[in-house]
Order: sequence, then structure tokens, then C-alpha cells
Amino acid sequence: MTNFTTARTLLIAAFALTLSACSNTFRSDVATFHSLPVPSGEKVSILPMDEAKQDSLEFQQYAAILANHLQLEGYQQAGNGKPDLIVGFDVMINDGREKLDTRPTLSGPRYAYWGRYWHYGYFWEPYDPFPHGRTEIVAHTVYTVTLRMEVRRPDGELLFEGRAETETRSKAVPEVVPLLVEALFAEFPGPSGVTRTVKIDLDETGK
Repeated sequence: MTNFTTARTLLIAAFALTLSACSNTFRSDVATFHSLPVPSGEKVSILPMDEAKQDSLEFQQYAAILANHLQLEGYQQAGNGKPDLIVGFDVMINDGREKLDTRPTLSGPRYAYWGRYWHYGYFWEPYDPFPHGRTEIVAHTVYTVTLRMEVRRPDGELLFEGRAETETRSKAVPEVVPLLVEALFAEFPGPSGVTRTVKIDLDETGK
């Protein structure tokens, strides 16, 4: 197993822990626009769109993930040579928003007979003598993480632009990026001008 594969598996496993217990599927909305020719071994250089992030170790890790997927598609890294294509990318997370969900509640107020008196009290569900079904509204913060990628010729001609984004309950960006990259490269370069939802089974991906 390569170092990349090992790191990828660990990151995916860590992200899986942030999902709710009832779901082990990663979902991402992906949109691409492109006029890319079929890959034929072109050499690529991968750079953050924000020049201030070029020395970032975090973004160097993201660049390595992108490089691996580009290689699988038939591209090569230019190294110190002259690139045929320049791949720019950026990763962003917003400030979050409040989201309301409903969930079953296991306890609730009841009129129950205790001794000789009726009392307004609480029962835990396994011992509640009054069958019922209720839900409660819960609020939590969700963050949107977005991966953007562009492919240009050295003269600036734009050949591809795409984005993949997902919602997460934590700011675990390094754990999310490998999955966003995988979603972006699903059926690469993908249908042009269409937004689609890509689902990744974490049980299968993490093996």
C-alpha cells in the first residue's frame, strides 16, 4: 500500500467518524464546465489559485491528492520542466449556518399514576406504559466546504473549471478534501454544464 493510499484511507476513516451513526455515505454536489481534449500524457503543474498559499504545507498535501487523480486520468507531473497544462485549485469553508432537523425523542411529559395521585412527570421510553411516537426539533451548525479546480494552457486559455462541495458538521477540512477530489474526478471530466450529486460509500472507499 502506497503512502498516498494509506494517508487517504486514514483521512476517510477520520471523516467517517464525523458522520451521523445512521449514515456512512459521503454526498457532494459537483458541477463541471470543460472543453478538454482526451488526455495523452500531457505534463501538468499544480498550483493554488491563491499565491499566498503556495508555501502552505496543507495545500501541498491537497496538491498531492490532485496529482494522484490526474495521473490516474493519464496526465503526468511536469516537475521542473515546462508544463503543457496548469492546474489551479482552491479549498474554502464558509462560516456555517444553523440547520434544523427532527429526530425521535425517547422521553417526554406524561400524566402518570403514582401511588394515589396523578403527577406530571417523565418516563424513559423502555418503561413508558403509554405507547406514543413523537419527534423533537434540534438545531446544529453545518459548514459548506468547496473545492474548485481549473485547467488552463500556459497562454491562459481555460479548458476546465469545476467545483465539488459538501456540508459537514465540523471544520474537518483535511478529512473532507480527499472525498471532494474523488467526487470531482468521478467520470472525469464529467458532463459539462450539469450539476449532479455524487455519492461515495465510505465503507467501500475506506477498504
